[in-house]
Amino acid sequence: MAVFAMALSLIVVDIIMRLIMIEKKSAAKYKSIEEVTPANGFYGTFTSEQDAGDEQNIGPASPVKRQQEPDKAPLLPGPSKDSSRKKGKMPTILVLLGMPRLLAAIYGIFVNVSILAAFDGVLPLYVKRLFDWNSLNAGLIFLCLAIPALTGPLVGKLSDKTGPRWIAVAGCSLTAPPLILLRLVAHDSMEQKILLCGLLVCCGFTLILIVSPVAADLSAVVEEKEKADPDAFGPGGAYGQAFALFNCSMAAATLFGPVVAGALVEAYGWGVMTAAMGVFAFSGAIPAMQFFYTGGWVFEKRT
Repeated sequence: MAVFAMALSLIVVDIIMRLIMIEKKSAAKYKSIEEVTPANGFYGTFTSEQDAGDEQNIGPASPVKRQQEPDKAPLLPGPSKDSSRKKGKMPTILVLLGMPRLLAAIYGIFVNVSILAAFDGVLPLYVKRLFDWNSLNAGLIFLCLAIPALTGPLVGKLSDKTGPRWIAVAGCSLTAPPLILLRLVAHDSMEQKILLCGLLVCCGFTLILIVSPVAADLSAVVEEKEKADPDAFGPGGAYGQAFALFNCSMAAATLFGPVVAGALVEAYGWGVMTAAMGVFAFSGAIPAMQFFYTGGWVFEKRT
């Protein structure tokens, strides 16, 4: 009952936070009238010079002249440039999927969440079978992964200062060794329990190096695309769809991690599973480090 109460309370907090959040377009409505109204008070329709000139030119013949002028405006408007541009425009989701830098961020979070979800699926059963731990002890072991995650703000600050690429590369690369070394936990002893906790703490500190950089780079790549091509995503932008892809990657990782890790443990054992997870973690560094992607093109000249 306590588990469900905690989950429901978090859902309630999430709903409340979403309700009080003000989006960018909605916030624009609450700007002061001084920011919207021009100095001359004409809202951009007339200028003071035009108004003065109209007062001088108004005469008895002016209405007649206006009546005698033919109406040259077309009855039906022709196709606008915006409408023709929309017809040949690719869907925003396809534009996003065609951006390698965004795909690198999505794959980075996929690796991160897959490893965490793999622990959720296999670690409690393994410590119960190896150490004969109960549910409480198996749950407390996850503190070794959760407490290091509290350093996320420091990682985010470092990422803002130095850029996301090499932090993400370090996170993926440094996660691989402790994952592979988890294969050493193979029998019941106090030393093995300490080793397990120590390696999990190392994984917690290295995994948090992945989340903040790739999440920040996800927003940065959309912003830079809009600056380079203001019509790429339309007036509504693409932040929502970009983070939707981010969430889809996390959902797929939540399914992928436990299923693959569980299958490997059942078929080949704990050691093979940890080795496979280590190699998988290192694969996340490839799109972040290569001559493409996370943080921008690696050979791009910064101004």
